[in-house]
Amino acid sequence: MILMVAVIGGAGRMGSWFAKYFLGRGYEVIISDINVEKAKDVAKSLNLGLAKNNIEAARIADLILVSTPIHVTPAVLSEIMPELRKNKIVAEVSSLKSNVLPTLREIANRGIKSLSIHPLFGSGARRMTGERIALIPVSDQLMEENLARRIFPEAKIIVVDFKIHDEIMALTLALTHFINIVFASVVGEENISLLKSLGGTTFTLQLAVSEAVMAEDPSLYASIQMDNEYTSKYLSRFMSKAAKLKSIVENKDFIGFMEFYKLTQEMISKDEEFTWAYEKMYRALEAFKFF
Repeated sequence: MILMVAVIGGAGRMGSWFAKYFLGRGYEVIISDINVEKAKDVAKSLNLGLAKNNIEAARIADLILVSTPIHVTPAVLSEIMPELRKNKIVAEVSSLKSNVLPTLREIANRGIKSLSIHPLFGSGARRMTGERIALIPVSDQLMEENLARRIFPEAKIIVVDFKIHDEIMALTLALTHFINIVFASVVGEENISLLKSLGGTTFTLQLAVSEAVMAEDPSLYASIQMDNEYTSKYLSRFMSKAAKLKSIVENKDFIGFMEFYKLTQEMISKDEEFTWAYEKMYRALEAFKFF
């Protein structure tokens, strides 16, 4: 039975999000964080407990959720490992899994219930209902699925192998962030107010996404880019295609542009929701009018 939850890294965006989530589900919650002053502020604002350190948090909680930077997570798991008993549950939420799984499997081999999950949403989510969580099997897939669904009953749990997960993250996170960081670096050199006054639907949405990316912690995004072994492959593919299209445009190759566009359109139209894309874009733009 879970009575107390400790969120290690609870002063961060996702850490504090999960602290609020568990509070809302009626658990007693404590947090710990290397940023002690910020952790004090979060604990005070949410009216939850503050552990002296990670070891104390792991010692007194039933469920320990580690929400720390990707490169730090294995060390944090190793740090708290001596405090983990067989009646405890440990979970980590990093967005890359190759480096963290060996330590988590060592914990699982000691008979401790272990979860490797990746929330496929950000700290701006208002609630868990309908959100997706990737579950990467550690040692006992069936047990871990059941446990994840018990802890996060409102979420859709998607089971995926760690190698497949990390390769997909190179596309859905690393490449997407890369594109938006470069876009923001170009737009940032211009008169943004003028661009916004004259920009159409596509630009308005792209700018909103880019600005949201640039509002995040740069160290997190650096880890997503540099710690994923698959990132370079997709960046190279992107740069190659971008260079090809750039050459077509510079050479005013109308036929070449049509061929590139139609081939791409044919590939992307395999998405079942492709025919609704334009409507979805305008629905998203309508939502902006409320801000």
